Amino acid sequence: MTVSPADQPLAAGLPASVTARVHAAITQRLGEQRLTPSTELAAIGVDSLLLLRILGDLAVDPTQEIDPYQLADVITVADLAAFVEGWN
Repeated sequence: MTVSPADQPLAAGLPASVTARVHAAITQRLGEQRLTPSTELAAIGVDSLLLLRILGDLAVDPTQEIDPYQLADVITVADLAAFVEGWN
């Protein structure tokens, strides 16, 4: 059973649209996963290369820059959603 973004509390008050996009991007790359905001990306098999691919999927602008120093702080699904929200 997977947990959709609508079934879980939003992390740090992030918009549901961001949470849904992050959930969809992870699912696209890894298949259905049980995800919560506190799910650690490494625990579900997301390494640094896969994280960059997921971020590429989430980028609205293909020339979107990714700050490697901020990326180092992306540990959980909630961190990823916050990172993506910071692009806007």
